[in-house]
Amino acid sequence: MKTAALLAALGSLVSASTFAAAPTDPFLWGVANAAFQTEGEPAPSDWAAWTKVSGRIADGSKPDQVFGFWKNYEKEFDLAHDLGANAFRMSIAWERVEPEPGKFDEAALAHYEAMIVAMRKRGLDPVVTLHHFVNPAWLKDGISNPEFPARFTDFATRVVARLGAAPAKVRWWITLNEPTVLAKSGYLDGDWPPGKQDLQATCEAMAQLVRAHVRAVNALRKLPGAADWRFGIAKHWRPFEAKTFSPLDWLGAKITDHFFNREMMDGVLTGKIRMWAPGAKKVKEDLPIEGGRGLDFIGVNYYGRSIVSFSTKSPFVIVAEGDGPKNDIGWEMHAEGMYETLRQVAEYGLPILVTENGVADANDAYRAGFIRDHVAEIDRARAEGIPVTGYLHWTLTDNFEWAKGLAPKFGLCAYSLTEKTHSCRPSFQEYRKVIQAHR
Repeated sequence: MKTAALLAALGSLVSASTFAAAPTDPFLWGVANAAFQTEGEPAPSDWAAWTKVSGRIADGSKPDQVFGFWKNYEKEFDLAHDLGANAFRMSIAWERVEPEPGKFDEAALAHYEAMIVAMRKRGLDPVVTLHHFVNPAWLKDGISNPEFPARFTDFATRVVARLGAAPAKVRWWITLNEPTVLAKSGYLDGDWPPGKQDLQATCEAMAQLVRAHVRAVNALRKLPGAADWRFGIAKHWRPFEAKTFSPLDWLGAKITDHFFNREMMDGVLTGKIRMWAPGAKKVKEDLPIEGGRGLDFIGVNYYGRSIVSFSTKSPFVIVAEGDGPKNDIGWEMHAEGMYETLRQVAEYGLPILVTENGVADANDAYRAGFIRDHVAEIDRARAEGIPVTGYLHWTLTDNFEWAKGLAPKFGLCAYSLTEKTHSCRPSFQEYRKVIQAHR
């Protein structure tokens, strides 16, 4: 196929559509965290086992060295209330709720229910994630296990039936957090469990995650009360920009965008699995979706853009950070990419919730400006009719950042394990001012 035809074909992958009407609900202002990264005292899981192997966590830290959200959640919710937030995103640890296959821990479910009730008492609308990267230890091979979609569906059904009803009444549900990142990090880069480096296995893992989402949502929509619930995923979305005006760099950017952004989004929304990357065999399957739509909203995790150039060697693209200012772990801080991300995601015609956006900044030198600049890009998008329903900052208190450990400081607040006290950074008050100004 000639270059012009390739460009035309790839360009058609990005379809244009009208923006959905802006929602009438109050805009959600808040923060986000995840169970394994914040709860402490982790239950047996693939990630708990992974962190026990020397050399796998960059700074040698452990996930039990965090604030301890599992026991001290009320302190965290008090901070969120002081911030002026009206929403709080958290996740449910599958490994706590189902410590053995088919055996659910009612005490753990009751504890999560109490957490959400405490959240609501402080005026915080819960946004709850069902799978945030971690699998129970008993689920051998994790998402590669053929039983993963069915097992995840059973877990999700039990949790949503309980926490979607009174007194918790969770409305906002996220089935999967950053499914493409999970597949890429665990099956291509090898930095996360199960530590593979296989492109074909990556495509297979992505397909498994779509199967799990579709199967779960089909089941959840049949539960009593489902009419009051909204289902989405939290998709790490990156704008991929060509390094030069070269058609080959443009082609590389389109291929990368399609693999990282579009394949997963198209799959969870339509049930049509089309997982492919140059050098891999396509994984293709069509799944039925109740009501014809797998998402009610799209959660966006935005952390920056990528610059892409074409390569003649596999995998045929070179993906790099932009040349703007960097945060503590070398990620470019590029607020304009927030607007571009929202513009691209709006093509799907659904409400958008910014489920994560944050910066590793131990000295708090950039965070306040980072928040203001990114919120300004959200304001710009909303002014153009893009239906953004909320902004949840990552994160309130410093967390365990997966393979990077405790070194990256994403929190508006720090926590001293020795003194058992919070110390909120100046950016906490600056974010509070942003929220007040928009109210």
